[in-house]
Amino acid sequence: MTVNNVADCRFLMQINRLVIFTVVILIAFSAPINAANAVHVSGSDVTPEARWQRYLVSGEEFSVELPVRPAMNTLSWPIDENSSRRERVIGAYAEGVVYAVYTFEKKRLTADELFKRFFEEQKPADFKVDNLAGKVVRNEDQDWVMFAACFETARNFYVFQAVGTKLVETESGIGRFASSISFRNLKGLELVDGPGEQSGEAATEILSGRVVTQRAKVITKPQPSYTDAARMKQISGTVVLRVVFSSTGTVTNIQPISGLPEGLTEKTIDVARQIRFIPAVKNGRFVSMWMQLEYNFNLY
Repeated sequence: MTVNNVADCRFLMQINRLVIFTVVILIAFSAPINAANAVHVSGSDVTPEARWQRYLVSGEEFSVELPVRPAMNTLSWPIDENSSRRERVIGAYAEGVVYAVYTFEKKRLTADELFKRFFEEQKPADFKVDNLAGKVVRNEDQDWVMFAACFETARNFYVFQAVGTKLVETESGIGRFASSISFRNLKGLELVDGPGEQSGEAATEILSGRVVTQRAKVITKPQPSYTDAARMKQISGTVVLRVVFSSTGTVTNIQPISGLPEGLTEKTIDVARQIRFIPAVKNGRFVSMWMQLEYNFNLY
């Protein structure tokens, strides 16, 4: 089965002779929980108190507070044969919440496209930060709570997102994240592309997905880019990785099952480390579990 993140792209452009790829996450899951069989993660199993700090990215127009140094992936997304658009995915996990920031250059991208991508059919409300007008939605059901806000500047679009499990108290973290968004305060720790940090110690036991009470929920899923050598040689195919979705919300124990040459296997390993998710749960604890990732590379 394919697991899509909350902000799953619904408008991928298929461009002649340019790179298109997909990521598939495969596992046998148990049925989702409902109100009747919901479990509650005990305080001792929640990661330690987060170390909130303000972060920014060189050349971007925002800063935001996050509970742990996040992963960041910068991708040059092709829009035609001669130009591309810079897109970034920033993701952090702590204490039952994934925090994400998505940045997009405005090249051939409209606010309506972003609204469809992040808000789907919902009607966002007006939201203003530092006199910059934006749109916001907040949703929740019996299992999850989600906040997402979208802003447009002269050069870029920015989306801030937080998704938390209701198995633990997440309101304070989501509230702090939302209230910390700034387009004036451009001071903080500078981020660069990389896997970021994890919060807390991972569970030592690694479980099969068939025995967990609640499945892991993937929120940020950065995409790999082609290497120049692989593109020149027109290499296509699938990289398969066996990994652990750990109880700390980070991907560990990465083992290539099948790979591709010219650096494509290494590219997939790099982006796999940047995936952020809410961990699986069993018996009232966040648990680690085995997963299989497939990255499909195709040239059209």
